[in-house]
Amino acid sequence: MSNVDQAQEQIPDDVLNVVAAGLEYRDPRGWIPWAWAVLSRAGDVPVRIDEDLEEYPAHLVTLAGLGHLFELFHEISSGGSPDLEPGVDLVGKYRPEITTIEIARYCEREGVVDRAFPETADGLLREAIGARAPELRRRLLELLGGGRLFTSLYIAGEHEPDAESVEEGVPGRLPSTDDAFDGHLHSVVNEDLTSKKQRTYAWLEGDLDLG
Repeated sequence: MSNVDQAQEQIPDDVLNVVAAGLEYRDPRGWIPWAWAVLSRAGDVPVRIDEDLEEYPAHLVTLAGLGHLFELFHEISSGGSPDLEPGVDLVGKYRPEITTIEIARYCEREGVVDRAFPETADGLLREAIGARAPELRRRLLELLGGGRLFTSLYIAGEHEPDAESVEEGVPGRLPSTDDAFDGHLHSVVNEDLTSKKQRTYAWLEGDLDLG
C-alpha cells in the first residue's frame, strides 16, 4: 500500500461525508482525500484528521477548501463561472461539525470577515472556505505542477467507477504511483487538449481571471 493510500484511509468517514454532502459535484474517485494525502506528505497537514484536536476546525476548513476547489474546477470545465459559492454546512453542536465559536475564532485568527451584515456563522464559514480554496490551489500547483493537478481533477470527475470498470482494470481511486499517473497525464493534457480544457487549465494555473 502506498503512502497516498495510507493517508487516504486516515480521514474518518463522518468527516469526509459532512464535507461531500454539500458539494455541487460528486467525488466518486476520492480526489479530496487524495489531495489531502498530497498535502500531508509535504507536511502541510497531518496524515490523520482528529476531531479531538484543537486544530480540528482549521483542518475541517482545509478539507472543505479542497472540496470547493474540486467543485470549482468542474464548474469551470463545464463552461460555468467561478462565482459558485461554497455550499458546505459545517456548523453545528456536535462533531464532525464545528461550533459557531470555533468558526468565529478561526476567522478572527485568519483575518476572514463576513461581507454580509449582520455577520453569521454560515457567512463566516462560506468566506473561510472561499478564501482557503485558492490558497490550496496555489500550494497544490507547487507540489504537483499544473499538468498533474489538472489531470488529477479531470480524471476524478470523468465518471463514477462501477464493478465492471474495476474488473476491467480501471482503478476506483486515483492512481497512487507516478508511472500510472503519468499515463493519464499524457492522454488528458497532451493528446486531447480541447478549448474547454485550455480555459480550465489557464484558470487553474492562475493565468486566466474569470472573475
